[in-house]
Amino acid sequence: YKPWKYDGKWWVVLPNSQGTHVWRLDGTSWTRTLTISSSSASKADCKVVGNLTHIFLYQGTSSQLVSVEYSPSAGQYQFWSARPSPATISLDAGVQTGTIEVDTRGRMWLATDGTNEIFVRWSDPPYTNWSSRISLVNNVTNDDLCAIIAMPSENKIGVMWSNQNSKRFGFRTHIDGANPTQWSQDEVPASQSAANVGDGMADDHIN
Repeated sequence: YKPWKYDGKWWVVLPNSQGTHVWRLDGTSWTRTLTISSSSASKADCKVVGNLTHIFLYQGTSSQLVSVEYSPSAGQYQFWSARPSPATISLDAGVQTGTIEVDTRGRMWLATDGTNEIFVRWSDPPYTNWSSRISLVNNVTNDDLCAIIAMPSENKIGVMWSNQNSKRFGFRTHIDGANPTQWSQDEVPASQSAANVGDGMADDHIN
């Protein structure tokens, strides 16, 4: 769960028995401000873009993207007027998690894992309709994970993943605005430091 700070307040998305909510830190107490899902098992990844916060709610093979905008007069978030309803995103068998990023062109990317593959999908504003999956690697284990990050100074996004078969991490980049299927070769980051000891370098822990 990713907390963020906006308008001098800390915010976080967390579930409880009543659903999944946006919470605001008031002093030392968290105040529930907006219910964004009826699911009490959502796991959230949040991306702040100005007064908007896009929230990927991981809920297995049928997950959701919820977007909220900040209302200064109310001092809290409300659903984004450009897309007030959640966007449903169908994911692959074996998926364990997903992370989102927005590139310098405003395109949103979602990185997820499958049974033996790492995938990305993309969507343009207001992020209602999503592309089909693009496979970045197809020889990982069903326990491996991935994460995506924007690198705006280089006009790129990057995806890192673990590969417990090769005992290495992998990393590929995409230039903002290029064909969505065009990605760099695997950089195999820090491979010069890998040692053939135990399970090797890679495991399924990426932040």
